Amino acid sequence: MKTTKLLLLVLITFCALEWGFAQEIMFVETTHVQKAMREYQARYEDNTELEGYRIQYLFTTDRREMERIERKFDELYQYIPHEWEHDPPYYRLYAGSFVARSNAMQLLALIRENFPEALLINATVPIDKVIQCRKNLIQK
Repeated sequence: MKTTKLLLLVLITFCALEWGFAQEIMFVETTHVQKAMREYQARYEDNTELEGYRIQYLFTTDRREMERIERKFDELYQYIPHEWEHDPPYYRLYAGSFVARSNAMQLLALIRENFPEALLINATVPIDKVIQCRKNLIQK
């Protein structure tokens, strides 16, 4: 009886150990896959911009108006990253940087409450600004 229990205990222990080792998964990449991954990394390593969306909430030729509207925007939405561009003779005010259109549309709806002329535009957005915008909106 004792030998049966001992044998059963040893068998259960052995099976448990084997089952634990069976959970390890090992991936072996071929040289073709490794080469393709290196090429992919090299191609996109220096690419710091993505196609995305921004919200343009002002388009004007009047610098004073642009500065006044920017101050108003900053008072209302200080947590939203924004900036202006000057393409003579025009000034443009932008808010946010998004990759997903749905996220940009949510912010557009919020901004239109105070800036009804705001519109969503396609833009090339820097990855760091997308990340900053996402963090600021989450922490709001």
